[in-house]
Amino acid sequence: MERYYFKIQDQDGVLQPDRGFEFADIEKAKDEARTLLAEMAIDGLPNEPLDSITVELQDANRVPIVTFRLVLEAIPHGTQEV
Repeated sequence: MERYYFKIQDQDGVLQPDRGFEFADIEKAKDEARTLLAEMAIDGLPNEPLDSITVELQDANRVPIVTFRLVLEAIPHGTQEV
């Protein structure tokens, strides 16, 4: 079992938890990071000026492995403002 950490960035700032989590392999840890990001989106989508929420998966030494990011952007069509 490998230990992983999840660094979270949302509207409230950056959270670097002290507690790590053990997973059988990196794919299981990635799945958990994706689930965590989805749960964060359920709690609320990002607001301006921050346009994204992220979960950074880190190894046992807190070295980043991969970042999952949900970006919310409005793409205007025509002349109306969004």
